[in-house]
Amino acid sequence: MLGTLAGAVVAGLMQHVTTARTAREVAAERRREALATSIPALLAAIVRHREQQYMKIEARRENREDTPEARQSRYAARSAVTSAMDTLHMVTRNTELLAVAQEAVDAAMAIGDVPADELDAAGLRARKAHTALRLAGARHVYP
Repeated sequence: MLGTLAGAVVAGLMQHVTTARTAREVAAERRREALATSIPALLAAIVRHREQQYMKIEARRENREDTPEARQSRYAARSAVTSAMDTLHMVTRNTELLAVAQEAVDAAMAIGDVPADELDAAGLRARKAHTALRLAGARHVYP
């Protein structure tokens, strides 16, 4: 009888440990899925923002007027970057990943404000920062 009671206690403890492990695994998978969604969303928003900045620069080179629609598209692209970065902050506290993401955001934001003779260097910095975020994101999503 004592053996049966001990067996029941051990079985109960094993079930508790298994349930706790499963809960941790589920939580970890949810965090990974959130990162797997938020990082590509940020990357896409950064690309869209850079596109809008290059369109603004091209319009200036061609002496075209900056239209309200063009400004609205740029503001929307910038807002999408901000929102995507906010989401990333909500799904991770990893300071390395957040720093790489912020660098990619800052580099993309700088493109529209650099003098014409610095555009190539700014574009290269933005592409390198984008690649660094892509690689860091992949390392965190698929360690």
